[in-house]
Amino acid sequence: MPLDISAPDTSKLNNHFILEEIIDHVRELGDDFPNVDLEELIQQLTQVNSRKCDPEVQLRGFLKVFQKTPMYKEEYRKLDDTTQRQLHNFISGRSAADVVGQQSFALQPSPAVKHHFRFLDSLQKLFAKTDNIKSLEESLKAAKVPLIYENEARSELMEVYSNVPFVNWGQSVHNVPSFTVVPTKIKGIQNLVLYAKKQNLRIRCSGYRHSWSPVFSEDGQILVSLLNLKQVTEIPDPTSVEPTPASEKNNELKSIELAPSSFQGLPEKRLVRVGVSVTNEEFRRWAVTNNAWALPMDVILVEVTIGGVNGPICHGAGRRHQTMSDLVRMIEYVDANGVHQQVSDPQLLKAAAGCFGLLGIVTHVTLELDAMTYAVLKPRKPDISLAIPPLSLKDVPVALQKEFTDKQYTDALADFEDRASNNYYSEWFWFTYQRTAWVNTWNNTTDPTGVVDYPSPGGVWVQWIEGWIGGIISSTEFFQALPGHWQAQLLATLGMAVLPPTMFEDPNPEIITYMPDALHFRRGIQNTRVRDMEFQIPLSLKAGTTNVPDFNPIRRAWWDVINLVYADPSCPMRLTLELRIMGGSDILMAPQRGNNLGTASIEVLTVPDSVTDGEWQDFCQKVYEKWAGCPVTGEDGDATVTGNGVGANSKVRPHWAKEWVGLRMGGTDATVFLRDVAYKDEIRTFKEVLTEIGQKQGWALEDLKARFSNATWDTIVFA
Repeated sequence: MPLDISAPDTSKLNNHFILEEIIDHVRELGDDFPNVDLEELIQQLTQVNSRKCDPEVQLRGFLKVFQKTPMYKEEYRKLDDTTQRQLHNFISGRSAADVVGQQSFALQPSPAVKHHFRFLDSLQKLFAKTDNIKSLEESLKAAKVPLIYENEARSELMEVYSNVPFVNWGQSVHNVPSFTVVPTKIKGIQNLVLYAKKQNLRIRCSGYRHSWSPVFSEDGQILVSLLNLKQVTEIPDPTSVEPTPASEKNNELKSIELAPSSFQGLPEKRLVRVGVSVTNEEFRRWAVTNNAWALPMDVILVEVTIGGVNGPICHGAGRRHQTMSDLVRMIEYVDANGVHQQVSDPQLLKAAAGCFGLLGIVTHVTLELDAMTYAVLKPRKPDISLAIPPLSLKDVPVALQKEFTDKQYTDALADFEDRASNNYYSEWFWFTYQRTAWVNTWNNTTDPTGVVDYPSPGGVWVQWIEGWIGGIISSTEFFQALPGHWQAQLLATLGMAVLPPTMFEDPNPEIITYMPDALHFRRGIQNTRVRDMEFQIPLSLKAGTTNVPDFNPIRRAWWDVINLVYADPSCPMRLTLELRIMGGSDILMAPQRGNNLGTASIEVLTVPDSVTDGEWQDFCQKVYEKWAGCPVTGEDGDATVTGNGVGANSKVRPHWAKEWVGLRMGGTDATVFLRDVAYKDEIRTFKEVLTEIGQKQGWALEDLKARFSNATWDTIVFA
């Protein structure tokens, strides 16, 4: 039966009101969903609403709510015996630490989710090790796939599959390449390029497939998968927390090689050569184990490859930090002629280190590391109005309003600006309709006293299970039948539970951990699919100063989103609003290029059901139009809103890997606006630098277009 509730009154929509509404009305769904334990759900939400919840108790309760549903049973069956036993013991009341024990959490491989990649098991048997290469060759010929040898002796063959349907992690890109290949050797990639050149085919790469924009291969072309196909399509993903398989030790694209001496004579700097198939989890583990060198910043995800982070110019947080591509000191790649090349000239790297795969098939990147330091985490959950104070308290939606003194407001504003300007790492989250935000800003120290692994083994297990059950919940018919604001509240309840401080009575924890653990504070993100739009907004110059950023436009951009959420009762944004403050970039095609005062990296996230319901794209358009109207005052003191007459600031640019295709920017299609306005000068310089590299290494721009481009980059770069 339908819920007996009226259309939501947005003046009441906060976590307390929605929790009470769910508690009062969710029993009305009992007849339609008899396998959902509604009484357990009510009990858990009642505890949350009264601020009496423990994160493990809450997670255990959510598992009980859904454990009798067909979706839960199906996903549970896919887990290995050990994980099933751990889950059973946890639900029965044992703590996560007790369930996992003193050893590091290492989930055993679980079968892939039910989708079109199941048949890979049979295909991969063709590539099982065999002493009879001739027999293997005959098998592959019978399967009608090309023979791509990975070594000079022609005794190893690359994994090649024909007509395997491709879908990215965010489920926004679908196509069917003619061939999907999984290389492990540089020689194999060279032979692959020569084959593609002979057949006039294009090659694009993918890692964990976390890009939402159409930057991958296309129908009838070649896709290079940097990871095995089960790993990149398997949800839940176990490989980010289990030991590296011995079979990957001989994979040349999985190497991590530390330089023997300091970089440029600086004892606190060192270079490392990393294969593009190395995952962030593998590199995190390497850095923590050696406890000597670490990346100064990174993306949060561990389920992503080094190549996948570098290619689309990804970034971390902290105003002193540029993008990951700015840390690259050498790029190694296979060019359009099948030759393995290097680029290390700093001026040429401004194009090569952030080239979206257009230069060729990148095999290794050499990165600049810092000496290991330790993060002093002090996460907190302040009232939303004090986390990032609005320009006026009148900007706060009625449902979130609360009385504050002038001093509280003034102190909160000074605190925000100090964190944004000066902290080593600075990040803010708001889960839809919540009265509190999550603030994750911190500084580092060289003193290892008190350092701990973070999360703990039990904490990793809790995060992994939280992502696992989150993916199950958002895929159930029960969840999809709920109003959007109920969906948002359930996801916020689950998400905020595992973010520290996890106990409401302990608002000021301090955790000292290794730099890589702090950067990758969330594990198991891969287990819950999301949709994501992110833009980079330049920081403006504060009036009357010469180098102080003005955060007022960023505060406006933050609260504009919150007010757009409250303007649409259908609740398109059902997950989070996130803000990270970072630096600029010297990379030619970086969205942050030229932002000398810093950049506000701001994004909105939702679940796939919001896209299915049809509200997401319209919401993204409205958000972009708010952000694109931000005036940016440069270091010359001039305020500018540029574009083509409709107030679209050309310096407000999307993250290349996130959702921007389909938007209207400056009165035209986003692709056209980025090409003709936002990156007009950068594209010209980018092509000039690529041409210079090609003149030195024996190829031309038309070779790049013919071999490594796709329709998106044809339009933006090569048109």
